[in-house]
Amino acid sequence: MTIRIALLAAATLAALSQPALAAQNISKRATVAADVLVDVENVQGRVDITAWDRNEVELTAVLQSDKDQLEYEATGTTVRVKVTRPDRKFRGEDEDDAILTLRVPRGARLEVDTVSADIKVDGIRGEQRIGTVSGALRTQAFDEAVEVRAVSGDITVAGSGGKAAVRAESVSGTTVVDGIRGGFEGKTVSGDLRVTVEDAARLRLGTVSGSIRAQAGLAADARAELNSISGEIDLRIKPPINAEFEIESFSGDIESCFGGKARARSKYGPGSELRMTQGSGSARVRIKSLSGDIDVCDR
Repeated sequence: MTIRIALLAAATLAALSQPALAAQNISKRATVAADVLVDVENVQGRVDITAWDRNEVELTAVLQSDKDQLEYEATGTTVRVKVTRPDRKFRGEDEDDAILTLRVPRGARLEVDTVSADIKVDGIRGEQRIGTVSGALRTQAFDEAVEVRAVSGDITVAGSGGKAAVRAESVSGTTVVDGIRGGFEGKTVSGDLRVTVEDAARLRLGTVSGSIRAQAGLAADARAELNSISGEIDLRIKPPINAEFEIESFSGDIESCFGGKARARSKYGPGSELRMTQGSGSARVRIKSLSGDIDVCDR
């Protein structure tokens, strides 16, 4: 009996020591149009999408939970990939991650949504609509529109010098947008905005309590609006500057390293303003804050 028990214990230990295998490994490939719509949904884990010079979509999926299911549908114009969790529970453990890796045509259009899965997009030149709840989001902007959104995840958009119209929305994550041209619209509640835009024709930034740090080169007829409740606003404009400025704050300080000095809006109440024109004044810059400080400079 002792020998049998010892053998059983040894067998049990050997089984436990075996490396865990992925519950599901799935590969798919489809021939598609150059501007195929790729629609991806994931609950937990990661989504990586990379461009290649083929009119094909290649999917490699690793579902580490046997409770997850993969829905896949492909036509010449649309590819849909969705990870579903029948029990609808977010377990938060790495062993329950679903990792989706796709290679798609450079001109593909993207629609990606996740809950806590990170998203990384590289080299895609088509329109993009990407959103996550708590995952980190990284993508690039070329010439087509890019719309990104997150609740608590960080957002990073790297420009290529193209003139894509980029829009970003978040609640508490940090948003970093760099190297884009043309237009940008960014909104956040308590997250920070870090923005660099060249030759900006339209710039709209808004925050409740997060801070705004923006560097911009303004086009001749640019329209820029920056608004804050209690967050600080720091705007650096690349010279030469040809713009008309209207800057107002209820209780925050206003500083400018060019032009005039802020003055009281009313003799009897709080609030200050700074109105000035630089160069031809062809562009329009409007900045408003309730209690956050405002700093505008050309260096």
